[in-house]
Amino acid sequence: MKLKYKNSILIFTILAFIVLASCQEKKETKTLGNEIDSEKNYVEVITNGMDFEMVDEVKSGWTTFKYINKSIEPHFFILEKMPDTLGLETYKKDIFPPFISAFEHFEKGEMEAGIKEFEKIPQWFYKVELAGGVGLTSKKTISKSTIFLEPGTYVMECYVRMPNGLGHVFMGMVKELKVSKESNGNKPPIADFNIGISSEKGISFIDSIKAGNYMLAVKFEDQKQYEHLMGHDVNLVKIENDSLIIDLSNWLNIVDFKAFRTPEPEGLLFLGGVEDLPSGKTGYFEVTLEKGSYVLISEIPNAVERKMIKTFSVY
Repeated sequence: MKLKYKNSILIFTILAFIVLASCQEKKETKTLGNEIDSEKNYVEVITNGMDFEMVDEVKSGWTTFKYINKSIEPHFFILEKMPDTLGLETYKKDIFPPFISAFEHFEKGEMEAGIKEFEKIPQWFYKVELAGGVGLTSKKTISKSTIFLEPGTYVMECYVRMPNGLGHVFMGMVKELKVSKESNGNKPPIADFNIGISSEKGISFIDSIKAGNYMLAVKFEDQKQYEHLMGHDVNLVKIENDSLIIDLSNWLNIVDFKAFRTPEPEGLLFLGGVEDLPSGKTGYFEVTLEKGSYVLISEIPNAVERKMIKTFSVY
């Protein structure tokens, strides 16, 4: 069953106000300035500020995205497969006005007026399908993820929030990507270790691992819709100490209107991951793990209570 994209960015704002009112060579996921691999079989995505600089079209099949975040804020991108022949122009024309207008009403405390704006959203919006992407990536950091792309038109966006609560997507972090019917012929990566994620069992992974370069497979054993009307994903975070786990979980709790805003809590380094994929699908991401403490966590409400978090150490 495919995960449907219900109400994207500012629907989280609605919920928030409701809540408040009621083995290959791998040299990736490194901070900029460090050496990276010379492989060219990837799609390069660069963020300089509030943008996605990349090609407009790729072939279908297994696709590796190398995300280079040159900005001073954490970002990610999720891919949303559009229905029929619709693309970014329609997305911005039909979706941006009601969402932005609703946000403005909510900021003034005008709940009913804000919710009424969503009556203007067309039905096609509820047929958009989530199709993976690159997990949260800290400033001046590079991450790489591999997912299978079906032919079609996709919109990619980042909805991390500005300090005032407005999503980055409305600041320019939105891009159309066309995927052709011609296959790239790529095979899936060979994983060094598997990460399991399930709404019932949470995130599973080993307790410790030796420092080094790894390809990690994220196996979506199931998928469901949570309070923020999205599914679960996997993000890798290097943490300075375990006391930051609660801060991390709270920051990722999007139904809280004050959460997911920049700047993120200090002591966290986001190293990518795999965004929401349908049940039964697998995505991959490459990492260079140095000694220290790490967390695999899903960007959902109450991640700790739902076991959507896994701590592990690198020795």
